[in-house]
Amino acid sequence: MTVNHQSDSSVQRGAEGAIVDALGALLGVPLNPGGALKLSGGVSIQLDARSADGQIAVEAYARQGRLKGAQLKKIAQDVLKLALLRTEPGLEEVRTIIVFASEEALRSVTGWVKRAAEVFDVELIVVEIDSELREMILATQERQKMVNVALDEAVGDIEAEG
Repeated sequence: MTVNHQSDSSVQRGAEGAIVDALGALLGVPLNPGGALKLSGGVSIQLDARSADGQIAVEAYARQGRLKGAQLKKIAQDVLKLALLRTEPGLEEVRTIIVFASEEALRSVTGWVKRAAEVFDVELIVVEIDSELREMILATQERQKMVNVALDEAVGDIEAEG
């Protein structure tokens, strides 16, 4: 994996494959990359993975540690997306799963987002990943954090000059 810039997320995107593989092993079902799935009303959704028979739909998260604002919003959007999938004729019984590679990330899904997952029968599961991959993700998150801090400082400098 080549990292092009400090905010590059290719490590996390690559880790999602390993997370999906770990979930497949846990469930005893091979999971394939999901891609686009057409729904009624002329819309489509993107899934991280699906079982070959289409009876399992998965979204995967590589984040290590507590989820932050925008990340929790993404979880909420994926709960809604998976709930929508289950309203489609013939897809009402699809097993919908959001899989995490960090217990802390999973535990940070609380409040109405957690309740929505329960109500819409979207499972929240954590799987184990290789420690080397976990360290790569953590290093990437740290690098991205530095980019965000630097951007916050630059915005502060611009506002002070203005």
